[in-house]
Amino acid sequence: MNKIFIIGASGLIGGCLYSLLKSKSLDVYGTYSNNIENDLIFFDMNQSDFSCFHEVKKGDIFYLTSAYSDPSWVTQNKAKAEELNYTKTLEFINFLTKKGVRIIFMSSAEVFDGYKGCYSEDDSPNPLNFYGELKLRIENYLINNYNNYTIVRTGWNVGLNEKSRCPVQLTYETLLNGNAKMATDNFFSLCYVKDTAEVLYKTSLEKDLNIIHICSDKIINRNEMAELVASVSSNGEQMSFSDCLFEEIPYSEPRGRINDLDNSLSRKLFGIQYFDAHQLIINKVKYLDNRLK
Repeated sequence: MNKIFIIGASGLIGGCLYSLLKSKSLDVYGTYSNNIENDLIFFDMNQSDFSCFHEVKKGDIFYLTSAYSDPSWVTQNKAKAEELNYTKTLEFINFLTKKGVRIIFMSSAEVFDGYKGCYSEDDSPNPLNFYGELKLRIENYLINNYNNYTIVRTGWNVGLNEKSRCPVQLTYETLLNGNAKMATDNFFSLCYVKDTAEVLYKTSLEKDLNIIHICSDKIINRNEMAELVASVSSNGEQMSFSDCLFEEIPYSEPRGRINDLDNSLSRKLFGIQYFDAHQLIINKVKYLDNRLK
């Protein structure tokens, strides 16, 4: 049996994937670097110490889910972000390719410019921000230098736990703070993290799959999401916002206005029925309401 390694198993996506693969009694190993969790192996990619992986063999599978993931933080800390998200990741990939392992790399919808939306696997990336640029650099390196890989792109992932700081939670908190503005012309994709984990697992079974998109069926409008959050929250009477255009939001870095993904290929290949995005928002709001009680 091939071994499976999840780099970043203490994070939202990596943690959910680790739990799923353990439940299937697979030979899986997860790593952490900051957040200590039981059963996980300490591995800090920044230290360039790969000795714990010297015994891996051809055919083993590596999920690379560890990275600085906040586009704003990445923009404000470019040198540190580039060191981990590109330089050290590339160094680790070079180590792994010599072993002949399967690499499944977690990328992002941020590799697209957000001008047209509904991006398929065949659309040409054109990142607007540094986070997306770093993801695309790794994508291109794998495409041009290795054969046994899959690039997985996803939008915002939502989980019902403390690890999930997602646009639903950010919207919830912003609506409570007052003076909130929600763009009527901003669209993006959500995905229930358990769906993401399921597709990641099934991706490992498709040897000739180079790129796959994971997201729910519905495109999310930020303004409409804010209305839904306020309408279902037990704290809704304390929430308020005003309408605006996307260009009026003072992000610290450029972001795509219409940055949703096309999930047709994943539905066709794996027959997955993605969890309804609106119900996911409702479930997340209920989780946040209970947390504040």
